[in-house]
Amino acid sequence: MNNKIKALLQLKGETVTSYANHTKRSQANISNKIARSSWNAADLIALADLTNTTLAFNDNETGRPLIEFDKSDLKQEKE
Repeated sequence: MNNKIKALLQLKGETVTSYANHTKRSQANISNKIARSSWNAADLIALADLTNTTLAFNDNETGRPLIEFDKSDLKQEKE
């Protein structure tokens, strides 16, 4: 999973530092997440937001997204 996250950052011209800044965390915190491979849904939604991509569950037969997650899902969880 870490390799895919790093690849996405690279493909979109972003860095671990820009991801840390985007999430208002330290670079050390993100580096620890990478070392432990301890990603959660909120981390992945923030990554999708930074890279202007989507986090989704896609139907394997049609390839169409069935459910997509974005920043608004994070706000709903906190309410």
